[in-house]
Amino acid sequence: MPGSVRPYAARGGLWLALLGVLLVLGWAGPGRAIGPGWMAAATQDSLPHVKGKEWATADKVRWLAKRKQFNIAGVPYGVTGLPVIYYSRHTGWNYGARIQWADYRRRPYRYKFILHAVRSSEGKVDYVLRFKVPRISGTLFGVQLVTSMERNLRARYYGRGNNTAKDFIDPSGQQVKDEDYYHYILEEPRFIFSLLRQLYGPVSMSAGLGMERTDIVPRGGRSFYVDAGTPGGVVGGSSGFVSATLQWDTRDDEVMPVLGTYQEWSYESSRNSLLALFLEQIDFRRFTFTDTRYWIGSPRLTLGHRSVFEVLTGSIPLYAYGEIGGSRRIKGLGGDDVLRGFDSQRFTDNVRFFSNTEARYLLRTTRWFGQNLEWKAILFVDTGRVWHRLTQVSPGGLHWTAGLGGRVYWNADFVIRLDLGLSAEQLYVGLKYRNLF
Repeated sequence: MPGSVRPYAARGGLWLALLGVLLVLGWAGPGRAIGPGWMAAATQDSLPHVKGKEWATADKVRWLAKRKQFNIAGVPYGVTGLPVIYYSRHTGWNYGARIQWADYRRRPYRYKFILHAVRSSEGKVDYVLRFKVPRISGTLFGVQLVTSMERNLRARYYGRGNNTAKDFIDPSGQQVKDEDYYHYILEEPRFIFSLLRQLYGPVSMSAGLGMERTDIVPRGGRSFYVDAGTPGGVVGGSSGFVSATLQWDTRDDEVMPVLGTYQEWSYESSRNSLLALFLEQIDFRRFTFTDTRYWIGSPRLTLGHRSVFEVLTGSIPLYAYGEIGGSRRIKGLGGDDVLRGFDSQRFTDNVRFFSNTEARYLLRTTRWFGQNLEWKAILFVDTGRVWHRLTQVSPGGLHWTAGLGGRVYWNADFVIRLDLGLSAEQLYVGLKYRNLF
């Protein structure tokens, strides 16, 4: 469910009450207390990656007990999912669902299927189908397929720079009264195929091939991107792209890590040279580095930190400025996956950096109707900024947000995330059906 941004306290109070109920349920519900043996149990619940050897029987039973829901012909499966329904004054009634299906014959899974489908009465569309096989039996190769269709009614562009205005002023200095002045409608079907390869121990790599088409039109009567122009004059079009990543992964679990490090070096090159006779030329490159680390602070407390640094070069289209690359693309800089307290895609330029730091406190582990639930309280700090050139990179000028939240981990796979963040510009409140990092 998308996060929403509201500048007034009444809305924030409603979400704060919901957060309180969420945490009270996690604390007061029937569950398992945490004793001195928790540390050993945690390392058994989230086993290290095992390559080329069988699990110990007791460890396998413990690990599966948190994830498996049923067997079919002796195969353990886990299925989690929830409906999505909410009202927004900008997009109308939104409805859909998110469903996750995993085969747990192998750790972390033999294959996993994720379907996220949401549309609105005003024409918003957000469909994502993701299928991943981390390792094909008998090989060191895996595959991942991602196909998506998005029609975003409120994609943002405030111009390039770390201190862009947000007071509806056009490039000539005139006041603009259209509330959608900084918004545009983005329609973007996309398909990505990735070949995965385990190299040695925690080291792996992938190579990807993708195709996408972007159509962009103003949301309101006037639009900032039309008045100010787009970087390089490139708006959208059709393109193909290739990508390559190198990963170092020592996390003890993919969804609920408490120990370890995940680093990813990602390169992507997009070009529509075969279609250049008919469309605007799209020819840009994206370099993304991600560093994520987890530490156990106490039997109940986990500390997590993520830093992302990205550089864009070439003839960069408007839509590319609105997302961060890597194996998992997110919208930024700003919004519910980057800076929780600023508008989505609030800051953008050729060079961008952001970090998220979270303290995650385990309140309770409960068992309801055969489902395993872990309830956590969160405190977080987010930072980020952008630059036009690499030579301008410096530690000053960071934008800061801080807040609190709650998490419910369902069968160690499905995540319900509720956050409240406060920045110098506004209050952010959001509910999501996925992990941040």
